[in-house]
Amino acid sequence: MTATAAAGTDSAGPILDVQGLTVTFRTDEGPVTAVESVDFRLDRGRTLGLVGESGSGKSVSTKALIKLLPKNAKIAEGARIGLRRKDGDWIDVATLPADSAAVRRLRGGEIAMIFQEPMASFSPVYTVGNQIMEAIRRHRGVGKREARTLAVEMLDQVGIANAALRVDQYPHELSGGMRQRAMIAVALSTRPAVLIADEPTTALDVTIQAQILKLMRALQDQVRMSMIFITHDMGVIARVADDIAVMYLGRIVERGPTRTVIADPKHPYTVGLLKAIPSMGKLERRLTPVPGDIPSPLERPTGCPFHTRCDRRMRGICDRHDPKADEVGAGHSVACHLFG
Repeated sequence: MTATAAAGTDSAGPILDVQGLTVTFRTDEGPVTAVESVDFRLDRGRTLGLVGESGSGKSVSTKALIKLLPKNAKIAEGARIGLRRKDGDWIDVATLPADSAAVRRLRGGEIAMIFQEPMASFSPVYTVGNQIMEAIRRHRGVGKREARTLAVEMLDQVGIANAALRVDQYPHELSGGMRQRAMIAVALSTRPAVLIADEPTTALDVTIQAQILKLMRALQDQVRMSMIFITHDMGVIARVADDIAVMYLGRIVERGPTRTVIADPKHPYTVGLLKAIPSMGKLERRLTPVPGDIPSPLERPTGCPFHTRCDRRMRGICDRHDPKADEVGAGHSVACHLFG
């Protein structure tokens, strides 16, 4: 699944280029590094899947792209968040103050985000239509009447029946599936260059989940944008992403084309995630969870961050030395001493 280029820009090349992204939180127990030295790029019209367990740094990494981090968070100096805007110019988001007008224009206008829980994202005191209209008027510069027409069109476009009626309803009057579709409508109503989807199907049943994923693929082609899809589900990533970046304890441990990584995973953590996926064709196979739990960022292990859970660790190497990313194939890299 690959979309066409964003309107008015070249069809090739990166739209987002992140280098050396490190995010630290100030806490009562001391500084906590949630994301460490993360590099990735998002090519125009493609979908990058960020996958990993809860606490691996996926959401923090993407919220840093739009400066939506809490006040106790800091992006380390030297990080670069290069974004090619819809007008073709490059900006470094890392250098922009979080409360600046430039960042407010960026949020929604250039990069939009679908959050995990739409009820926490919608205001309960305004109708769904009012909240879509606000985004449209802020970023597309149209009047109230035209914004309402566009809001109804967006609700219809994301598959909500009776959109002209639903536009005047409040979030609590919609079902979970409809709220999630409405959240997608808000994000897409501004025609962003990049869409960040943060586990948008986690709270939905499998039937609605499949509908939402199909809808997002179709809308991505229709509105011509790039996408970062965050999830802990490798099965979902296999269906929606062109490229994968596997994160563990704030670092990217493996990356590459989706088909390549799923067919031939290298990092023991990636292998473990894939073994935990149930298969309809192999119902007799026992699921094998990744052993242990992800360590607390306050107690980050020395050496390879995964060595405390790895059944292939090499004593004296994995527990002492930090692995660097090595190329193991075309566009496929892994940070593991087994391939160094």
